[in-house]
Amino acid sequence: MADIYAFPTGEPNEGHPERPQGVPDDVWAAVESVSAMKRLYDVRYREIPVPSTLADYGIGVELEAGERMDSHPFAADSVSEPHVATGWVMTLYSHELRPDWDSNWRCVAFARLPLEPSENDSLAPGMYWEDMCDYLGEVEPDSISGTVTVTQNTTFGLMAGSTSAGCEIRVSWTPLDGTGPDGTMDAGAQVNSWAAFIRSTTRREEDDAS
Repeated sequence: MADIYAFPTGEPNEGHPERPQGVPDDVWAAVESVSAMKRLYDVRYREIPVPSTLADYGIGVELEAGERMDSHPFAADSVSEPHVATGWVMTLYSHELRPDWDSNWRCVAFARLPLEPSENDSLAPGMYWEDMCDYLGEVEPDSISGTVTVTQNTTFGLMAGSTSAGCEIRVSWTPLDGTGPDGTMDAGAQVNSWAAFIRSTTRREEDDAS
């Protein structure tokens, strides 16, 4: 079962996580790296379950960045928030080496990002993909694969006159093993690389420079 998480559902972990029986050392080291990682400013984190069909073990984290018009993070209607970026990342572990991963480890991730209507053109998918790749660190070369989908919403009836655009990214990659303490998997670094990318899509250049 992929049922190993770094902190309780919906809450930051305030103490050292308790190790369930039978969890491999490599997996537990990855859990501890997520528990110990420094949270990025302006990013909201919460644990999510990992489907058991994906791997033997997994660590799932949902992320949200940007200024919401209400005070309810991770609301279901985040797609209507033009200045909010959301997403999730899962670090998966398989007991057996997976030929399609070329590793025991694999990361899968999703992001729903804001996009200015004026930037909704044929260049947008490539721009987002290149930006994303720049943020991913400690990744096996040539292991990144995924899709970029650009969307545009046009309203009618009583809501006529407003349009919004967005971008959805689905991606997976093989993380470099041995980048954590004592040669373990630094899953926390993988989570925060995705968090940093999501945050970057909601911040102006002058904000990032500060």
